[in-house]
Amino acid sequence: MERTIINARGLGCQIGARFLLKDIDWEIEDKSRWIIIGMNGSGKTTLLSILSGYQAYNHGTLSYRGTSYQEQDIFRIRKEMGWISNSFFDQVYHYESVLEILLAGLSGTYGIEECVVRDRDIVKAKRLLAAMGLEDRLDTPFNWLSKGERQSVLIVRSLLAEPEILVFDELMTGLDVMAREKMMRFVQKLANDRRHTMIYVTHHFDEISPELFDHCLLLRNGMIYKKGLIEEIFRSDVISDFLGVPVRLKQRENGYYFLTF
Repeated sequence: MERTIINARGLGCQIGARFLLKDIDWEIEDKSRWIIIGMNGSGKTTLLSILSGYQAYNHGTLSYRGTSYQEQDIFRIRKEMGWISNSFFDQVYHYESVLEILLAGLSGTYGIEECVVRDRDIVKAKRLLAAMGLEDRLDTPFNWLSKGERQSVLIVRSLLAEPEILVFDELMTGLDVMAREKMMRFVQKLANDRRHTMIYVTHHFDEISPELFDHCLLLRNGMIYKKGLIEEIFRSDVISDFLGVPVRLKQRENGYYFLTF
């Protein structure tokens, strides 16, 4: 039986007179795999930062496993929501070493000052880094890494804390072709394992396959345009209305979508 683990009702974020998010009603079931599509400025990162416990909301309600975020330990929320966002963490981490960043994820903090570090955590961090081909980067400052390496470090940071939900925020942005291919294979493996609830955010349709995701949410101007099963959303008429231009939605032989205008 499916269980609702995240429940948002009328969720909103307002700064001054401007709404970054408004009237978000959304239920996320355990082990579901969501794709969120929105153009730049649609509110995607704001929504994810609120879900992941890094930004406050000031309208509506938001609960995790039936308990309001406002009544929960925010550091626990951050651990349970494995948020992988270069655009956010690039502003947080600069000269910190890879090991410091990985261990900080265990406590839901930015640094390791409040983190109780165990030998087994370091062993696990090294093992996960090796699986990403970064075993020699343990002491490297974050801003010395390439874009793809930084994304890999943030993935390891999330996995080290054993989160319930993995949240990917524009994972492929700024990656070269080889790095994109490597990341996509990794996402495929995580999706096929079905061990985590997944939320994958993008504005590129060629990153999306119905084999990987079962639900879709379209976000526009800070509001939900449409949400539902992926086969209900990924239709030429729906996507044309969403984008405001006539398009045809097609699939390649590998199952991934692409648009023609």
